[in-house]
Order: sequence, then structure tokens, then C-alpha cells
Amino acid sequence: MTKKESKIVVAGDVTVDWFMYPVKARDKGDNWCLHDASHADVLPGGAALLTSFIKQLIEEEGILATVTGPELPEKKLRNFSPEKIIHSNAILGNFKTSGDKKTEVLRIKELSGYIGPQENKLPSWTPSVSNDANIEIVILDDAGNGFREMEKLWPEALESVENPIIIYKMSLPLLKGKLWEKISEKYHENLIVIINANDLRKTAGIHLSKSLSWDRTAKDLVFELQRSDALNSLRQCPYLVVSFGTDGAILYHRRKKGEDEAFIVFDPCLLEDSFASNIDGTMMGLTSIFTATLAKQLIKEGICGLTDGIKQGLANSRALLEIGYKINNNSKKIIINPKNPSPVYKFLIASFLKLDIYENNLRYPSLNEILKESTKHNYASSSIELPTDLKNADPKFWRILDNETLHIRQLVAREIVLKGNAKGLENVPICRFGEIETIDRAEIESYSAIKELITEFLSNPNPKNPLCFAVFGPPGSGKSLGVKQILKSIDPKENRLKIISFNISQFDDYQDLISAFHKVRDIALSDKIPFVFFDEFDSDKDRQSLGWLKYFLAPMQDGEFKDGDTVHPIGNAIFVFAGGTRYTFENFVQNTHDNGQTTNLPPSDDVKADKNCDQSVENESVDKVFKDAKGPDFVSRLRGFINVMGPNRQRTKYDDDDTFIIRRAKVLRVLLEKDQTASGLFNSKKEISIDAGVLRAMLNVTKYKHGTRSMTALIEMSRLAGKNRFDLSALPVKKQLDMHVDADEFLFLAEKERYQSMLISQDLPNPKETSYLKRESEIVESVASSMATFIHGSFEELKTAAEDIPNKLWAINNGIRKVRGTSLSIPDITGEEIETFARLEYERLRRIRRFEELSNGKANMSQNNSILWLNDFNQLDDDEKDEYRQRVYKIPPILKKAGYEIYRLKKVEEITDPKVVERLALFHHTKYVEYRKSKGETSDTNPSLVEFDKLPPDIREANFDNIRKIPEKLSWIDYKIRYFELANEQKEMTLTPEEIKKLAIREHDRWVWQKIMQGWVYKEGKKDFVNKTSPFIVPWNKLPTDIRENDFNSVRLIPELLKEAGYEAYKPDSEKSD
Repeated sequence: MTKKESKIVVAGDVTVDWFMYPVKARDKGDNWCLHDASHADVLPGGAALLTSFIKQLIEEEGILATVTGPELPEKKLRNFSPEKIIHSNAILGNFKTSGDKKTEVLRIKELSGYIGPQENKLPSWTPSVSNDANIEIVILDDAGNGFREMEKLWPEALESVENPIIIYKMSLPLLKGKLWEKISEKYHENLIVIINANDLRKTAGIHLSKSLSWDRTAKDLVFELQRSDALNSLRQCPYLVVSFGTDGAILYHRRKKGEDEAFIVFDPCLLEDSFASNIDGTMMGLTSIFTATLAKQLIKEGICGLTDGIKQGLANSRALLEIGYKINNNSKKIIINPKNPSPVYKFLIASFLKLDIYENNLRYPSLNEILKESTKHNYASSSIELPTDLKNADPKFWRILDNETLHIRQLVAREIVLKGNAKGLENVPICRFGEIETIDRAEIESYSAIKELITEFLSNPNPKNPLCFAVFGPPGSGKSLGVKQILKSIDPKENRLKIISFNISQFDDYQDLISAFHKVRDIALSDKIPFVFFDEFDSDKDRQSLGWLKYFLAPMQDGEFKDGDTVHPIGNAIFVFAGGTRYTFENFVQNTHDNGQTTNLPPSDDVKADKNCDQSVENESVDKVFKDAKGPDFVSRLRGFINVMGPNRQRTKYDDDDTFIIRRAKVLRVLLEKDQTASGLFNSKKEISIDAGVLRAMLNVTKYKHGTRSMTALIEMSRLAGKNRFDLSALPVKKQLDMHVDADEFLFLAEKERYQSMLISQDLPNPKETSYLKRESEIVESVASSMATFIHGSFEELKTAAEDIPNKLWAINNGIRKVRGTSLSIPDITGEEIETFARLEYERLRRIRRFEELSNGKANMSQNNSILWLNDFNQLDDDEKDEYRQRVYKIPPILKKAGYEIYRLKKVEEITDPKVVERLALFHHTKYVEYRKSKGETSDTNPSLVEFDKLPPDIREANFDNIRKIPEKLSWIDYKIRYFELANEQKEMTLTPEEIKKLAIREHDRWVWQKIMQGWVYKEGKKDFVNKTSPFIVPWNKLPTDIRENDFNSVRLIPELLKEAGYEAYKPDSEKSD
């Protein structure tokens, strides 16, 4: 089959870009050649540059396509006057590269503006316009320089009924002009608008954070798109791509059917503008290479190639920025002395600009250079939670980390410790500040904000007063380390800043503080900026709460302090105030300790002694103490704060901090790597050998008493020298262990999997209110009580069985959580996993029976009983095994009755749009009714053969669950699903017999669990809808052939269901190889 040739048309604003760059003096030649000089070259810009990039990209990849667009021959570029084509002007400079200080790179040092036609006139040059309406991709490069008002330059394909892909690259002023009015009158199904985030920020009323965290930026953007009237026409756009320099982009997809969706593509290790801030100079054409790359990907894959196109486009634009401009060495040169900007200098420039024979020395790097460099840059992607209300952009403090690790936190945490990294964190932002690495959004935002403050402060040659900020955190959380690493990331060689620290709790009187300020002043007088760390600034003074605050006010406000009658200026300085008794900024301003109790209230006789006194009196007292200590005045002088999270969970009103276990895992891994005695634990792949119980306890113990210091001490106290495995015997003795953790809890967790090591934090009581034993026993007793309904035995026996459930679930890669909502949760447990679970249950009971025989001396037990418990599970006959399989089938209903549910420990993909789920469930049920009736069944023999709305609620919910799980089922045969777009050629899904069988087995497993969770049980004979019994609640290998056909039919219907919903299935690996 001959592949169709694609047609691409480019139209838009064109520029002639002038560049002046330095040329070093020659060793010989005329006198003027012996001096440093400047060289002026000209290159096509705007839509002409974009056209050039696209042509190079499709040629490089061998894509069958023709590109039509503006072309400006380089030899004639100098003939175009500013009245014809707008001229841009830039001065280039030679910059050292970050990796090789000897190599220089040519980039833009200064943009010198534009030269264009007279005011209120448009450029007169008109490139040829494509009148071909049969175009696959139309690219509009609207730079706001006249093209948007010149209808005669617009491609004919905009009127096409063939619905081409339209890429609209938009610049300031946004959403203005005749072209946008035309486009927004009738939004094409495949319209893609590309805008720059900085341009969007210039729109009145738009708040879009920058360089704090990708999480916040993502939530801000989708919120503004939903809320702002100024962006209404942009919100209607089917596809919106907002770029954030070379570091990231957000794709917002407005769907005609179903819910909108949004995705963020980002560099997981860098924030917005971070890469460019480490590169001296800039480049033209960054958005053009991004747009060209996106267009190339769309030619290859259609609309579904958007995300990959964005990733490669960002990588290519970053590579272009890094490489810089290139100079040809074989062209003629005209050199002009730049040091004398006289009329003669200007005349010489004007003269050579008219030469037709002139050849450029300057060029953009070749595509091969760009593509080679781009391979160094990797980008992650994640879906974005859309706003649930229009009052608050982010009421629940959404995290990409939560989004990506919701079901796999325990797995991710353990993998981090064992291997140093985890696959589950591939799409999670990880920021580094010096030697500090953090994945927590709150910390990332705090550190980023403070880094920006310090950088801005250092750029001001004459600040009015010191820069002041505060840092809070529990003991051992790393407050001083974190701040010092921020400093190191800004001034690694301490060329400008000098650190000095004081512990305020050790000061006896005001004179100690005066002495400290004199030392700070001495540093300022030595031409360095003092970076002053005031530790435990919130200490009491003379028994007054926060008594030192008032002495900091004048130095903070005016940059001076008083010693006797003399006032001394401090000069430039940065003050960092580290809390010692308040662990968060919120605790500080509320004057509360970490335990939530108010601090240093007036004596009890000053307050109503009655226990029932109004709470407002206490609150007023707390507020008065803070005001008397000049707390509000102190806070008003701060320019920021950091709440350092540390390795312990920091639960707040709006955040349960469920991801603390991942934060703790990263700290633990670093500590083990640094400990020299632990070196024998690592293999050649840097994988660590550690007992599962030790690891589980280290990650899940409620609290390290002294934060990171306790984690460090625990490792240092362990006997690891000469060992190749960190096992239980290496741990310190219990009394020493108890110095840094609750030793009883630690060893309890080390023994085996517990409910509290598997449940997420928000599903557990507050550890400050409930002990670990009470937490665990309450859950075990609840599950055991539920178990009594399903399994016979004493309550103690049932408690023992309930206690062991987490162990078995972990063994089959399943977790447990509290039931949320009313929707039915169907376990995802395969037939093979049922066998594993059943074997583990048999082995547990065997251990108990053997122990009973030994402890009770029952040598007279029946021979058959003894032989039974001597056998391995595999030696049992099938009927005997069935007893244990049936126990497994009862576990999910038991947990459900206790308020818990089972889920697979993996990132789950589901169809989440409720409208799509309902429509497909109805479609699926209709097909089911047709098939069953064709087999002679009626509503009398099968009560499910009724209209969908008349089905019982549990059956309807089961249909919904079946539809939601389609992506998960397909993942078992390496398929993914995506929205099918009109611009794509739809690919028919053809399942092989092997794939159909594999999915049918999975479908039967799902059906069995669905029935069990609805109260059905196995019973031989006919299916009984009244008593909810079925002979088909059995493993696949016991299912009759004719009944298996039901599952085969359900699987064969999947391609039709996907098509009905607007999805298509694909195999990512096979597409990459195409």
C-alpha cells in the first residue's frame, strides 16, 4: 500500500534578523583587521525560520510530506528594507560553556529591538500564499506584527471542510486581531494553540505562579482557564499548549463529549526557567523549533502524538539554546570596528548591507547537532486534577507525587532504599538545592521562594534593609542544612556571602546579642554579605515567651543596632531565624508548640479557673502574649519562611502528609550510602541487602524521636561492619533502640506486615492520640468480628487469622485501604494469586497445629490428622485445596464488612468520565441481553435480562466497574488506550486468540470477585438468583466450556466498546518500532 504524501502549509509574520557578533583580531592583514571588531550577519526569522525547521525535520526522519511556506533567500536578505519586512536586531557575545570552560558559545547578549514601517502601516512584502484547500496541517505563526490583520496572506486551507490540524503559534497581544476572531468563530476540531506562559501572565487579572513548583503552576493554570472571563475564547480551544521556557508545558484538552483533561510535561529535576538561568545568553527560534517539532510529530501520529511532540519539542529547543549560533569558516568576511560608533561606522554598515554577493558566516546549528544534543534531556508527564470549585485554585494542596504514587507508596519507598531510585518516581518533580534533594511540594515551594528572594536581594546593589526570613521544623529535620544548601546553590564558592551562626537560647542578656551584631558588622565591612543564622530565636527571655523578638525589630527594619547611645549600621545582610520550640510557621504565629498546646500563657489565676470557661478567653490570652512580644511586628518584617518537613509525618488541617514515607526512604538511602560500615551491604549494582522486616520498621515506625539525627544514630549504632546483609541481629539492643524510636513498636513492625504498615496515614488514627498497639488491635478485632460471620472458630483464632491478612496481601502485591464512597470495589486477584494466598493460609494453620502438638504434648492425635499437617500444600488433593481457596474468597467480603477494601499495588488506569462509563455500560448490557436471549434465556430464567435502568443497583454498579476496568484489563496484554481523534487514521484493534484467552481468564477472575462482593457463593447445581448461588464461582480451569464462551464474548466486544466511547487501543512498544 502506497503511503499518502502529507501537505503542510506555513504562514505568518516574517522577520529579517540582524546579528552583530565579536570577531577577534587577525595576526596579519590591513590595519583595521589587526583589531578586535564586530561582524554583522542576517538570517531569516519568524515564519520563514519555522518553515526551514519543519523542512529539515521531515527530511531527517524521511517523512513523505511537502512543506509550503515563506522563504527568504539569504543572499537577498539585505535587500529587504524595514518597510517591506520588519527587521530585528541583536548583539551576540561569546559565552563559556558550563561543561568546558575553554569552549565558547555564541548566543544573544542583548536584544536591540525592531525596525519596521511607519506607524500604523503594515509591512508591504507579501509572500506567496497556498491556495490548496486539501492540506493536512496548517501552521500560523502570529507574532503580532501585522499578519493577523492581512487576510490576503491567510491560507485557503482555513476554509477547508476536511478539518485539517491547525497549529496557531500566538504572541502578544493575545486573543486579538481578525485572524483570532475568524478562528474563534468556529473552532476546528483539531485546533492547537501554542502560547508562552510569560505572555499569559501579562493578561490582566491572571495569576500564574512561576518557579515555585510544577504542582502549583499546573493548578494555577487550569484554575485560571476555568475562572477567568479574559481567557474565555482560549478556554473554548480544543487543544491549548502553554509553554514554560524549555522546562515544561501544559496541554489542556477541551472535549466536546465528556470531561476536559489536562496534562503537564516537565523536567522533573528543574523548575521553570532553571535551565535557561544557568545558560549565559539566549537564542531566537526557541518557540519555532518547538512548534516545528510538534508539527513533525503530528504528521507521524496525528493528534495523539501531541504529548510526545511536546516532549521532543522542549528537548530540541533546549538543545538549540545550549548549542548557540555557529560560524562558517569558509565564507567572505566584512569586519567593522565597533569601538567608534561614528557616522563613518554607520555608513560602512549601510554600505555592506546592500551587497548581493555577501555570504553569511552565521547560521543556526544543524538539525543533526540539535537532535544529538537533545537526547540528554528527559521530560516527565502527569495528568492534572481539574478544579472542583471556582473560589480556590488548590484547596487540597494537590501533588503530582500523590497523583503518581497513590497506590504504590509502600512499593516506591522500599524500592528507593533497596535500589536508590524507583520507577514510580519517574514522573514526579525532584528538586535539588546544593546537596539537598526534596520531592515534597511544600518543601520545594519554600526552598524555591527563598532562593528567589536571596537571588533578587543579591542583584540589588543598594538594598534598603536586610533580607529576613524564617525557617521552622522539628529537631533533627535539617533546618540549618537546608538553608545552607540553598546558599551553596547560589554562591557555591562563598565569593559573596559568609555564614555566621548564633544560638539565641544560649544568650544570657541583650549584650550577647549586641556582640553578635558587631561580628555581623565586621563581616559586612570586609566586603562580604553576612548570612546570619539565628538559631532558636523563639526562645524565652527572662521567662517571657518570645522575649527576644523585640530586639530584632530595628536591625530587621533599618539595618542598624544600638550599643549604648551609639547606633551602628549593619550594612548588607541576610537574617535567617530558625525556630527551636515552634515546628511550623503556623505554630509560631499562633504561639503554640508542636503538641498543639498554647505556650507561656499568663498564670492560671489570671484566667478563669473554671474548666468550662469559654475557649475564646484562652485564644485571646494567646493572642495577647504574641502581641506583647511584638510577634506581629516581627512577622511583618519577614519576607518568607520555610517549613522543613523532616523524616516524620507532619499532619496538618489540610494535609495528612501521606507521602512522608517516600521522604523518609530517600533520607534512609542517603544515610546508608554515607555510612562506611554499611558498604558491604551493597552489590555491584548499588542494590542494598536488607531484611524486609528491618526495612518495613524503619519506614513505618511512627516517629524518629530526634528526626534525621535519630535515623543517623540508629544506623551508626547497628552492627554492620563486615556484614553483607542488614538483618534483625544487626540492630542495636532494645534499650539503645528506644533512645531514638519506640523500640516496642519498631520490633512489632519488623516481625511481619501489619495493617498500619499497609494502610495510608489518613486511614489510621492520629498517632498522638492512639498507641501503635491500640491502633493495630482495633483493626484486627474489627476484622475478626467481621470474620465470625464467614468462618467458624474462636475469637482468638479469628484474631490470629485476621492479623495475618496483611502478610498474604503483600505476598500477592495487593494492599488494603478504607472503603471510600459507595461504588463497589472489585478485587484484582488472579487465579494464580488465589493459589498463593491459599498456600500461605494452609502454611499458617499448619504452623499453629504443629505448635499445639508440641506445646500440648498431643502424641495421641489421630494419625490422619498428623499426616495432613505434615504434607506440603502441593501434596494436597484438589478437594482439600478447595477448602483453602474458599477461605481466600471470603477475605474481601470480610474486609468490606469491617470497612476496608483490597486494591492492587500499582498505578491503575481507568475510564473515569462518568458519562462515558454510563453510556458504555448501557451499550454492553444491551449486547449482553441480545446474546443471552439468542441462547433461549428469558427474564424469568435470568432476571438480568431487563432494561438497564431496571437492573438492581448492585448489578448496575457491576456493569460500571466492568467498563472502568477496561484499560486495566488491556494492560495485561500490553495495550494502552487513548482518545481517538478525527485527525488520525483509526486503527482497528485485532486481538489474537492468545490475547483473547488471556483476557477471558482475567475477565472471569473479575466476574468471580464481582459476584462474591455482591454476596454470591459457590454451590453446585443451577444458578440461583434468589439465593445468590452459582456453580461457576470457580477457577477458570474448572469452568465448563460453554460458560467460558460468555467471557470470550465479553472480551471480543472490547474493540467495539472503545470505538463507541471514542477511544482506540494501541501498543506503545510497537508504535516506537514503526
